[in-house]
Amino acid sequence: MDGKLQTVVSQGEMNKMASQALYRKWRSQTFNDLIGQRHVTETLINALRLGRIGHAYLFTGPRGTGKTSMARLLAKAVNCLADDLAQRPCNQCTICQAITEGRLMDLIEIDAASNTGVDDIRDLRDKVSFRPSEARIKLYIIDEVHMLSNSAFNALLKTLEEPPGHVIFVLATTEPEKIPATITSRCQRFDFKRISVQDVAGRLAFILEQEGLSAESNALEYVARQGGGSMRDAISLLDQLTAYGGETITIERVQGVLGVVASETVMDLIDALLKRDVAQGLDIINQVVNDGGDPRQFGREIVEYLRSVMLVRLGGATTNLNMPDDVLKRITAQAHQANPAHLVQATKLFNQAVFELRSGLLAIPHLPLELAFVEATTELTTAPVAVQPVAVAQTQQVVQQTAAQPQQEQVPQKEAVPTGAEAIPDKPPEFDVAAVKGCFEQVVQTLERKSKLMSEVLRNNAQLFKIAGNEIYFVVDGSWKTRFEKAQPQAALNDVFSNALRRKVSIKFLAKEGFAQSSKTGQGPQILVDEARKLAAG
Repeated sequence: MDGKLQTVVSQGEMNKMASQALYRKWRSQTFNDLIGQRHVTETLINALRLGRIGHAYLFTGPRGTGKTSMARLLAKAVNCLADDLAQRPCNQCTICQAITEGRLMDLIEIDAASNTGVDDIRDLRDKVSFRPSEARIKLYIIDEVHMLSNSAFNALLKTLEEPPGHVIFVLATTEPEKIPATITSRCQRFDFKRISVQDVAGRLAFILEQEGLSAESNALEYVARQGGGSMRDAISLLDQLTAYGGETITIERVQGVLGVVASETVMDLIDALLKRDVAQGLDIINQVVNDGGDPRQFGREIVEYLRSVMLVRLGGATTNLNMPDDVLKRITAQAHQANPAHLVQATKLFNQAVFELRSGLLAIPHLPLELAFVEATTELTTAPVAVQPVAVAQTQQVVQQTAAQPQQEQVPQKEAVPTGAEAIPDKPPEFDVAAVKGCFEQVVQTLERKSKLMSEVLRNNAQLFKIAGNEIYFVVDGSWKTRFEKAQPQAALNDVFSNALRRKVSIKFLAKEGFAQSSKTGQGPQILVDEARKLAAG
């Protein structure tokens, strides 16, 4: 050898090296193989049996859900040589085998992303009239059809409406809203759905069994969740894992190969978030990145986990969460100690951080995650400057309403009377802060039947600030102020409080952030700040 390393590769080894990708090797070959789209397969099977196949179809849905595979199956079924219609496609006749091997000339697949111009469609239109060379039906599959130009759509229009009897069109797209209505109206539309985690995991287990491999069930479920409802994406991830070596795929291998973060680390981060421990949270984020974790994947894991905690906190059920029992117990415990408003805000912040991470142009890749964590743990705890509001549900202090209000200070605005408050007397007994506090729990319980989120925020986040005439002022976070001042929630709040207090009242909201701003500018709600001091002193 003379010190030279020589590698001899046999032809068989070369063939193995150039093996077909799993998602192509295990493409659905029968209608029963297509997972998660039963509503489409049953309709097409019945149409075949009744001889009512259309001339144009529009398949829409997320990527990797089987649109192109279904189009190929349709091409097989309409051209299959089997006598029994129920057996089509048989995958045994020459036509079926030619389609499986990708050599049937009468099955034409066009990538609209690369053939967007009108000249490409005119060429297609000229060739449509030619009869098929081998099969009975010539089938055109136009993938990502929404990429066609307006002129190309116009050129396709007439042919799509009245094609020759030997032609079927299948248009596939992930963005159906971009397709002109004149095209959509000439097609039978089928919407493909995202495939459930259980169905994807079952298909992955079948593929591994056929390949002579095995995997832990929780590892397959993890891969299925990473696929995001796309069978092709999940199988591609599985292909990557099988190439790593070894016969059994474990959850540790999945996390190591895909660069994801262990669930325990995410749960520890959420614990730090709920405790508002900024130092611990930042340490966890930096440790993950230093250990080689992908910040983008870490961010997606955080958002998914926060969403689960929020669903349990507001919905109370874990049946829709496909997670191990130990993780569900941890989520449930965290949900019970979490503030709904805090969860909503944190989820929004981390979701925005994931969006920012997509650019990949950041000098510090994990900076958006750090900023999201700091903001999520500090903003809700920042008290309004120089404000001493009365916490409705947490304090025993009663602030008496002053007898008179200066005319220039607050001019009550006339509010539209809610339907439920029309029977309230025009001159009921006077009310004060104590009266509002007395009926507050009744109000929250009534609102809970309409909106659990609204009642939780009012109970845990709102602070009674002032009563002026028939207007009751609460201090809330700016995001909730905007939400509550919309027509429907505003009317519901006015209605419930009016019935509880037996008088027509209007609920007003002040943003916590506004007080901090007013202390700097001397404007805005500073008058209310001064009055709050007087009321608290009195």
